[in-house]
Amino acid sequence: MKKISFIAITLLLITGCKNDTKQTANETETMKKDSSVVKAPVAEKAIEEKTVEESKIIPTLKECTEKTVEYETQLECIFPKSKMEDIYQRTIKEKEVEKAELLLTELPKQSSEKEVHQDGLETISYKVSPNKVEIEFLFAGGVTTLELEQKGNDVKRTIIHSAD
Repeated sequence: MKKISFIAITLLLITGCKNDTKQTANETETMKKDSSVVKAPVAEKAIEEKTVEESKIIPTLKECTEKTVEYETQLECIFPKSKMEDIYQRTIKEKEVEKAELLLTELPKQSSEKEVHQDGLETISYKVSPNKVEIEFLFAGGVTTLELEQKGNDVKRTIIHSAD
């Protein structure tokens, strides 16, 4: 009887912990996708309230769709009135892909490959064409591909996570 009670309580605690973790992860993810928060100084708070409200009305515009097929997850976002270099810098800054800090600081002008060999990441390869850049992260357990494509005034960013 004691064993059954112990197992039941343990399972209840584990289940409760897992649900809290998922909820926190979803909240964090939602915060990342929203526009950045503007903080007004305390002394000028009354004057700048309208500015803060206006910045909330005009969020960072992007349209995203996510597709999952077997061992592959694809997140495609369209950034209106943007340039590839700006979206590349934003992707690094917001760490939209794993190991984004290891990317080159500037978007390369020609194709190249960077050997990394740390934390499971083997190489990062850049394939550059006139209006498209494909960056491939080769991990020990799979491949992550970041594609940036200039389509007129818009930029299409696709992040593909593929397992081996």
